[in-house]
Amino acid sequence: MSSTIVITNSSRDRMIDARTTKVLGALLVAMTIGALLLMAMESEPPRPSSDALASIQSSAVVGLGDVSNDWRRIVLHSSLGGSDTLPDRCHFEIFAQPDSAGRWVRPTARWEHQAPGHHVYVEGNDFNADSIGICLIGDFSKQGPTAEQFEALLALVRSLQTKCNIKSENVYLSSELQPGTRPGLAFPVGEFKSRLGN
Repeated sequence: MSSTIVITNSSRDRMIDARTTKVLGALLVAMTIGALLLMAMESEPPRPSSDALASIQSSAVVGLGDVSNDWRRIVLHSSLGGSDTLPDRCHFEIFAQPDSAGRWVRPTARWEHQAPGHHVYVEGNDFNADSIGICLIGDFSKQGPTAEQFEALLALVRSLQTKCNIKSENVYLSSELQPGTRPGLAFPVGEFKSRLGN
């Protein structure tokens, strides 16, 4: 005599509901872990040692002698380098590695002559006439700047803010003025804005 197991619709529905609950629970856990990992990756970039930081900061303020009274804003860009002319159309260039003289920041001829930039276009507003253009060298679409490059940027921007009396609300990323321009998505915007001067 064989025994037959009869599964009613209600027990099958309970089995499906239990399976669905387990799958949804596992999905929720995986999404939570993924979100936590992404938040951890967005934390502030590591900072260089105090000796390296002092060297970076001193190289960042080279060339800030006499400045024009016309500067009212700062606009931050990035360039992949190579044949891109953007760095020379800005007032400062910040490297991912120091140059042969140990400098992270290079003032361009435009800054040395206190000449208007040729780096940003906003319809109805001549940002080039009164904005200091700073160009970071690097691709920040997937990875942010090096800790040293980021600190050099902050040192330069803070020095320019003090020297030219530029408020933090007048420091812009190029992408804020011209959507679709760089720096890229991996640039630590929150950290940058939170550490600006005045």
